[in-house]
Amino acid sequence: MKRPDTDQYVSAGNVDHTPAATAKSFGRIVLKALLTILTICLITGVILGIALFSFIMSMRNEKVDFDLTNLKLNYTSFIYVNGEGDNPNNPVELTTLYKNENRVWIDYGDIPDNMKNAMVAIEDKRFWEHSGVDWVRTAGAAVHLLQNDSYGGSTITQQLVKNITNYDEVSLTRKVKEIFRALNLEKQYSKEQILEAYLNYVSFGSGTQGVEAAAKLYFGKSIKDCDIAECASIAGITQNPSKYSPLINPENNKERQQTVLGAMHDQKLITDDEYTQAMQESENMHFVGYSAEGNNNQTWDWYTEALVGDVINMLMDKYNINYDTAVDKLYHGGYKIYSAENCDFQKSAEEYVLRDDLFGGDQQMQLGFYAMDYQGRVLATLGNRNKKEGNMVQSFATDTQRQSGSSIKPLSVYGPAMDQGVKYDNVPITYSTLINDKPLDNYFGPGQSGPNNADNTFHSWTPVQKALQWSYNASSAQVCNTMGPTTSYNFLVNQLHFTTLEQSDNNIAAMAVGGQTRGVTVKEMTAGFQIFGNNGKYFKPYTFYYVEDHDGNIIEDNRNESSEQVIKGTTAGIMNHILQSVVSGGTGTAAAISGWQVFGKTGTSNMGSATPDSWFIGGTPKVVAGIWSGYEQMKDISWKTEYCKQIWRALISQYLSGQTAVPFDLDPNIVERTYCKSSGLLAGDSCTDTAVGYYDKNNLPAVCNGGSDHKGSSETSSMISSSSSSSSSSSGSSSKTQTSSPQSSTSPNSGSSSHGQPPSSTPSRSSEVPSSSKTPTSSLSG
Repeated sequence: MKRPDTDQYVSAGNVDHTPAATAKSFGRIVLKALLTILTICLITGVILGIALFSFIMSMRNEKVDFDLTNLKLNYTSFIYVNGEGDNPNNPVELTTLYKNENRVWIDYGDIPDNMKNAMVAIEDKRFWEHSGVDWVRTAGAAVHLLQNDSYGGSTITQQLVKNITNYDEVSLTRKVKEIFRALNLEKQYSKEQILEAYLNYVSFGSGTQGVEAAAKLYFGKSIKDCDIAECASIAGITQNPSKYSPLINPENNKERQQTVLGAMHDQKLITDDEYTQAMQESENMHFVGYSAEGNNNQTWDWYTEALVGDVINMLMDKYNINYDTAVDKLYHGGYKIYSAENCDFQKSAEEYVLRDDLFGGDQQMQLGFYAMDYQGRVLATLGNRNKKEGNMVQSFATDTQRQSGSSIKPLSVYGPAMDQGVKYDNVPITYSTLINDKPLDNYFGPGQSGPNNADNTFHSWTPVQKALQWSYNASSAQVCNTMGPTTSYNFLVNQLHFTTLEQSDNNIAAMAVGGQTRGVTVKEMTAGFQIFGNNGKYFKPYTFYYVEDHDGNIIEDNRNESSEQVIKGTTAGIMNHILQSVVSGGTGTAAAISGWQVFGKTGTSNMGSATPDSWFIGGTPKVVAGIWSGYEQMKDISWKTEYCKQIWRALISQYLSGQTAVPFDLDPNIVERTYCKSSGLLAGDSCTDTAVGYYDKNNLPAVCNGGSDHKGSSETSSMISSSSSSSSSSSGSSSKTQTSSPQSSTSPNSGSSSHGQPPSSTPSRSSEVPSSSKTPTSSLSG
């Protein structure tokens, strides 16, 4: 029998448990842990380093997409309009754009060395040595940034890039892009060209650009004639033009000027004697405030005002430049701009709103008006009702944002719901689908249902057509709740290109009844409504056909701009029929034009007990237009809401005068059918309460069985109970309906039927005042 080897077990038990051995073992463990952590950190650092390096190098080709030589241009730009009879093939000159008072270009050779040296000394002392970026200063700026201290690290080249481009956010990405753009700019242009552009382009306070304009403003002479002290005074302004402008803060300018002189002296750019003399002169500087010749002072009409703004925006986008650079290009670039204005329409509209009896003689009420055809051409616009006395002023049509009220419903609720086949009570939304016109639970907060209707009545099961014809708020909220306000919000932002909505508007109050946070513009509402007159196509509104540069090259052309199909042609046509009923026998009858098909939608808003906004957006087969009316400082217009529709009718009637009335060219797949008003389905043999509706022939409703399909009389109404109206009756008017101030915390990003509880609280509310309510007497005619 083999004897077991026990020695190994005996020896294994002889473990050294002395303190020294234990410490040594613990040290090995700690060392392994530290090595592991160090390895992980090293690997992580390498990965992050590679990622950072890749991120930085991905921007190495960043450059300024702008020719510096264009900054020298000083050509007059021209605006042309269509010739007689609105003939685009025979354009005539309307006005010129030029400006001389803010910038006068001076060539590099004519700029005195003292001016160049002063600027380099104070802004970028290694300008002549670096390749666009001063790495020493950049490193210093990074250190100061970590110390939460302010320190400028940008070179003259980087500052020029920043001034020209429209990229001014504070971020690492911007700084990296700026660095590469500066490096690449110095590969394209010489130091002299870059310094010349800088000295002619950057701001030197008091509205001046460039050293020549600054010299004329502050010293009444050319920069060629300025001495060292004067050059230093000008050079000191660029760091903070408002702080160091000698006309505004002469003491600040003197302090900065002496800093510049000290830098010039330290860098041996001026002698001791020159420094002493300049410092003595600095104590007694005289600034004359001379202003060069002004620009043309012709006041544009409202259309040209909008066009100039659109051209500036186009230049900003096209060349990735900021607003000031775009304005400079427009006024000095020698462009030929071919306006899309319909001059007769614009003139007649501007003349009409100057009437003393407008708004019943109320001279304080304002309006904004915007009209376009169905291919994107803007025909006319009005920024307010007064005689225009200046340029680049606020427009109630294109700039001002006001709550849309119910005028948004076709765009935000019924149009997309019908187009996307949303089902209400398991039935797809069509012309006649019955909506249960009742309030949503907890709309105004726990236990407070809403929204309410303008007539203080709920209407039970109501056809879509009637709900929109009479602008029932509860019905709109029901459909929006079923579809989800996120769908509405995304349709407005992504398909109809609304730009003024905020994420806080992603709720039923904003989408179903128009209680937006900031509001919308007449321009964007009008552009949205075009889809109901052109079979669902969206064309971006344009105010100019095309723009040529000084050399005759077309740089932007809107004449053949393609459209976006945002809803089906059948949906657009069915909505067109529904919206025609708004004008023929609903809330918009005051906008009806004899002999013409007219579709449209009204809207009013509420704020407390006041109704500050009134809207009408509508169209004929020839034109689609929107109008807003109210006071500049919001206050009640209550029973003046009808004026908005009457003025719309008058302006459009003038435009259509002499034109032959034609019907809308709607999708041929739309068919007329009789439907049962008790079920919303196509009428069966036993249905007696019927009406005519319009449908997609390839997507017709089912046929009513005359019995179980009936949901009860569509005329059934129920008065608002005191409990359901308690939240909204505070407005003090029986004809107004509060539609926002919800208190629920429902997520705005949810897309489910839980949207019956709007998420945000806002003091503004919207309503719909029926056309039959206290119509004001007016002398306006169509």
